[in-house]
Amino acid sequence: MTSIKRQRTLIVEDDPELRAVYARIFERLKDEGYTAVVVSDGERALDVLQFEPVDLVLLDWNLPGISGETLLRALRAHPKTRSIGVLMVTGRASPAEEIQALDSGADDHLAKPFDEHVLLARLRSLSRRRDLAIEQQQAKLYPGLDFDRDADLVRVEGQRVHLTPKEMGLLGIFLHRPNMLHTYAYLWESLWGYESEHREHLLTVTMSSLRRKLGETWGGRLKCHKGKGYAFESPL
Repeated sequence: MTSIKRQRTLIVEDDPELRAVYARIFERLKDEGYTAVVVSDGERALDVLQFEPVDLVLLDWNLPGISGETLLRALRAHPKTRSIGVLMVTGRASPAEEIQALDSGADDHLAKPFDEHVLLARLRSLSRRRDLAIEQQQAKLYPGLDFDRDADLVRVEGQRVHLTPKEMGLLGIFLHRPNMLHTYAYLWESLWGYESEHREHLLTVTMSSLRRKLGETWGGRLKCHKGKGYAFESPL
């Protein structure tokens, strides 16, 4: 049994009523692996993006201060955030506004008011497209390391390696975001999700096992940053 693919979504919306709607929607999506961080403006969004890994952004077009378009262009300009899936939410459904959102770098566009089921369908579709793009990128970045979470399959230099669900989940996180430091808290929340005073010990044991199974070449790329977390060093 493989672990759930976690999709950490940053929601940037200045309307408090709509923020509450988003919070309720994502509470129901927990079992699918979706979690959400909800902020009210672009400045707070940039703070989150600087320190926390994010998979998807649900972005309002008309924001106070830093506009949604400006924030989107900043995301696409930075190497660490340019691959994040972005669903832009705008106040009008005109073709011109949709084109502007897509030309600014959004992956998809949704006009207000929207049906909740349409929003969910768009998010799931965006998640699938993003996962496919990342898997295609991984095949180029990591020759000799084959990773297929859906098939519960890992091969190192052609030899199958049997990983536990937690080890599989950790490897997926690191391969999705190479060269990024992942804190103990983020890794624990993503894969265990319950409170424990032993979380650093359990993470250390799991990481040690994952390193050993991946072997010297690939396991050696999993680096511990003492007191902070772990990062996977890309060979490129």
